[in-house]
Amino acid sequence: MAKDPKKQQAKMLKKRRKDKERQKKRSLPILGQTSSHGILRKARQFPIIDCQISTDWKGGEGGLLQIAIARQQDDERITYGVYLLDQFLLGLKNTLYETNVTFSDYRREVLHHIAQSTPLERCTPELAHQFVYQAIDYADKYGFKPHRDFKWTRLILEPRGTLAEPYQLTFGKDGKPFFVAGPYDNAEAIIAKLTKTAGPGNFDYLVPVGNPLDDEAMDWLLADQDETEEPSDEQDEG
Repeated sequence: MAKDPKKQQAKMLKKRRKDKERQKKRSLPILGQTSSHGILRKARQFPIIDCQISTDWKGGEGGLLQIAIARQQDDERITYGVYLLDQFLLGLKNTLYETNVTFSDYRREVLHHIAQSTPLERCTPELAHQFVYQAIDYADKYGFKPHRDFKWTRLILEPRGTLAEPYQLTFGKDGKPFFVAGPYDNAEAIIAKLTKTAGPGNFDYLVPVGNPLDDEAMDWLLADQDETEEPSDEQDEG
């Protein structure tokens, strides 16, 4: 049985937190870089060297899929972003990033952990970008915004409109929004919003009973990587 993607990402997040200060002390003085935010602000200058997507992206029954995008910095280290998408309704449910990691660390800490919950395959940058942007568009139609850390992970993406969007992607289920409640979703509020934005009878929902997440998964769901600093106004909105 496939493992819960949120639990696997929670473990990855916990490990990143333990390593974060050690990585800063080890790498930043050598590289002459003051913060990961400074790297993110120029991430679009770095070439994309890897894009991965859940293998069931053409129609996963659960509606959840994951995308990872990696760019190679000038010093050959990696900046990457991970995007957890709800294809049925909520768009970008969660996202995280890291800078100054080696490619082997990226493969071990990111791709290996994701693959434990969902198999991955390499994809084109066009598919990865189109999925993220169109999932956000679909959710926005019904009043749902992307995860707050998208203000940073969007800087790993090319601006909207830069890449072609040649794929026929499907959102919702059976032609309608479909809300599958997670254990920490505010199901009542989401259904109320759908009633207002989609209209009664124009959406479906499933609210499972039980299936609580463990503490590590809660860390993932509640994590806020950046509570204070915002990207500069010089960055475009793409």
